[in-house]
Amino acid sequence: MTSIRKKNEAELQLAFKALLHEQCYGSQSQLAEALDDQGFTNISQAKISRLLSKLGAVKMRNANDQVVYILPDELAIPKSRQAIQSVVVSVKHNNTQIIVKTGIGGAPLISRMLDSMGESAGILGTLAGDDTIFIAPVDVNNIANITEDIKRLLDV
Repeated sequence: MTSIRKKNEAELQLAFKALLHEQCYGSQSQLAEALDDQGFTNISQAKISRLLSKLGAVKMRNANDQVVYILPDELAIPKSRQAIQSVVVSVKHNNTQIIVKTGIGGAPLISRMLDSMGESAGILGTLAGDDTIFIAPVDVNNIANITEDIKRLLDV
């Protein structure tokens, strides 16, 4: 019985992590409901709270400006807007890709945050050097809007 219980716990954690990677759950009740939909029934608020704590999940704004739970490995941004403003120098595009200039050493941090937002934010992927980020947009026809969204997010 112990091995079955451990397996169920491991499956629950995997499903829970997958939900957090979606970056669209802002409450513990939403998470419990989503787990229930996946067959994990009778998951209490206390259990959700323990899982969030165990995984180190925190609340943060996603690409749609919603406050949601996110895993710490997806966090790679300074905690305050003032810190981001001091790191990001400019955000521009050339109708093919978006270029973000940062202070020295700031690009990997900001790139990881942008990369975690994914295609729902119009970002196909990022490539970071020490102080420059190249962003491949999902659709170059929408590059101006994606650039503006990134500027708003980074408060540049």
